[in-house]
Amino acid sequence: MLAGAGFVSNWAFWMEAGYFDRTAAAKPLLHLWSLGVEEQFYIVWPVLMFVAVRLRRAALVCAMTGLLSFVSALWLVRYHPSAAFYWPTSRMWELVAGAGLAIAASGRCAERNDNAHSASSIGLLLCAVSFIVLNSRLPFPGWFAVPPVLGAVALIAAGPKGVTNRLLLGNPVAVWFGKISYALYLWHWPLLSLCFIVAGGEPPVGVRIGIVVLSVVLAWLTTALIERPVRLGAPARWKLVAPCALMLGVAYLGGMTYVRDGLAFRKGYSPDADVTTATLGAGHEFVDLTCGVPPADRHLFQFCATDRRAPSHFAVWGDSKADALYWGLVRKSTPGMSWTLVARASCPPMAGVHEIASNPADAGDKCRKANNATLRMLLGNPALTTVVLVAASRDIVGPQFAHDGSSKATMSAAGDGLDNALAVLLHAGKRVVLVLDNPSLSDPRQCMSRRPLAWSVVRHLLGVTDLGATQRCAISYRSYLENTAAYHAIVEQLTARRPDPTFFDPANVLCDVKRNVCPMTMNGKYLYSYGDHMSDYANGLVAEQFLPLLRRGH
Repeated sequence: MLAGAGFVSNWAFWMEAGYFDRTAAAKPLLHLWSLGVEEQFYIVWPVLMFVAVRLRRAALVCAMTGLLSFVSALWLVRYHPSAAFYWPTSRMWELVAGAGLAIAASGRCAERNDNAHSASSIGLLLCAVSFIVLNSRLPFPGWFAVPPVLGAVALIAAGPKGVTNRLLLGNPVAVWFGKISYALYLWHWPLLSLCFIVAGGEPPVGVRIGIVVLSVVLAWLTTALIERPVRLGAPARWKLVAPCALMLGVAYLGGMTYVRDGLAFRKGYSPDADVTTATLGAGHEFVDLTCGVPPADRHLFQFCATDRRAPSHFAVWGDSKADALYWGLVRKSTPGMSWTLVARASCPPMAGVHEIASNPADAGDKCRKANNATLRMLLGNPALTTVVLVAASRDIVGPQFAHDGSSKATMSAAGDGLDNALAVLLHAGKRVVLVLDNPSLSDPRQCMSRRPLAWSVVRHLLGVTDLGATQRCAISYRSYLENTAAYHAIVEQLTARRPDPTFFDPANVLCDVKRNVCPMTMNGKYLYSYGDHMSDYANGLVAEQFLPLLRRGH
């Protein structure tokens, strides 16, 4: 909204993603990108033509500008396709084609056009072929943009005498649609997109046809009540003041919505669970964002916290899954049982190995530095008597690891890295517990409906019959074991090597093993917060089962 008010939507959407990406249908104002390109052209072109006319080189400047823009489109569509689609430099030649036609036609009698019939027929053919052939898989705009542009130029050049223009485009029905076309362009996409968002997918054909009909009605009303009075009515000061004030209001609303990360009513809806429970981080009021690592190493850790209510004797070391577990431990621990968290995203707690990386400055090298810094902190702090290791299975199975001093990846390196970390901590007299990864389900946001679907009339209008997304998102316990067989094999090897550490599997809490299901929700609460990370409700359940195990051996 903010970018649209400033006519720079094309730049905003370019920075987000490609026009034909999977989320395009979920962007209600995506169609404003073309208005941004047009307005930027309208600002630059009159100035350029003013200079060109003074130099008596209007045609030459027009031709050179169009050629340079077209060449840039060919280069960008090959190396930077998203930029080619959104940048005005690669789109200017399409608008310049119309300007060139105007320059060529200046001074020529519009009534005399010996090639009107052939021009209109060729133009219609080029536009029809473009409509049929072009799709999201073809590089655009480049050579594939030439046929529709030439088709439009030919239709305009043919004038009112061309047979196609006279019979088709001059038809009263086509003329009526032409008069409301700008408003129709503005209305149709937001309505289709918002229905896609609310329905959670593409609405039925009948619903989409109804939306198009509604768009036509709204376009006619706004054309008659707003566009024509502003454009064709008597001059008045309000025609300048009112649109400027409204645009500023739209810009402010868009900016504030962005700052607040959306408005409250956009949150999800579920008929069988409380969507506000799909959150993580409850308990921040009990901790300080420090974890004992030196300030020089602090930048290596996205997750760093220590319970400030009492000195810590327990530490959680791992990746983002360690953070997801930590907050349940903080909230559910008995007084005096305090916890420290030290974790780096996508960085499993290992020693003596490193992830094979494309260059030494990337995340793999930083992970090794973070693990070394963590070990130094844990070994240097005798008060931390118990260390809990947590890591996502995808951070252990999938990446390639090599032993330190070698650049050759080996199958056993991931298990050896975990085993080395256990050995170092056990040798230092620490009690070590390895918490297995939780089952991986869909992101909970994909398992919610939009709040308007709480109303039966909206569900009926959009053709939505099934709201049980949380049930559809559940997986079987058997499939969970099958998909993580390689990970569990590594865990089994660790248990065989070192019987000293304690192993805890949260799947026994988060899944109903007897019923062979790992659900998205339990007791009306979401078990996941983002991605496959546990929610505060889930980490509380896990902590209630896990903490007694620690207390018995402490």
